[in-house]
Formats: sequence, C-alpha cells, structure tokens
Amino acid sequence: MVAQEFQDPVKSEFHKLIDEINFGVSYEDALRNLASRIDSADVKFFSMSVIIQKQSGGNLAEILESIGRLIRERLKLKGRIHVLSSEARLSAVILVVLPFVIVTVMAIINPRYLPTLLNDPFGHALMAVSITMMILGIIFIKRMIAIKV
Repeated sequence: MVAQEFQDPVKSEFHKLIDEINFGVSYEDALRNLASRIDSADVKFFSMSVIIQKQSGGNLAEILESIGRLIRERLKLKGRIHVLSSEARLSAVILVVLPFVIVTVMAIINPRYLPTLLNDPFGHALMAVSITMMILGIIFIKRMIAIKV
C-alpha cells in the first residue's frame, strides 16, 4: 500500500523492499536492508517492530499505531526545542554582528580611533583575541543548542 499510494522517495524505497521479498530475500533481511538504506530512527523502529511482530505474533495495527504516535510526539518535541533554542541562535547572531556595528559607528563618530587599532601591534593582538573569542562563543552556543531528539 505504501509503494502504491505514497510519493517518492518513500514509494521507491518500499518498491525496493517488495522487489527484494519477491526475489526471495527473507522479510527480516529485506526490512533490515530498508533500515540500512534510510538513515532514520523512525524507519529502524518500524522495521524492527515488524520483524519482532512477525516472529512473536501480536497486533501489527496496534504496533504501527504506537510507532505513529511516537513519531508525531518526536516531531512535536523537535519543534518545541527549535522554538526554545531560537533565543540562543539570536544571541549568537548578535555576538557576531555587534562588534562590527560598534567599529563602524566608532569610525563614523571619531575616525581617529580606528587607525590606532589597525596600525598598532597591540591593536592587532586585541583584534586576534576578539576574533578568537567570537569563534569560541559561536562554537559554545552551537553546542549548547544542539539537542538530539
């Protein structure tokens, strides 16, 4: 049914699954091949559930309903995490843009400050330290908001 009613790429992957089963590959191996071709935890849950259900019996419709509920809840959680981490992403953008805005404003207000920073070796050291700290701040913020679901 999936191979007939869904759109690509799901349709083509399930066609491959059907072809493997029709050519004599066992259900378990065909489902494992499907899970290895598609790098998704949801497909791995699906294939393992069908394999376990086929070996031990049980209600496949109930198992698929539980997997569907699990997938929907994971998507909701990912959305909430994305919303909650947006503040950290905005902070990262501000941390990157703000120094350049301040340098531009300083160059407009008092043009004598900028040549001192650019020509003095101490100014070069300050800029190197500042850029290094900006890069470390960006890396730190990215690691803080990289939440796996």
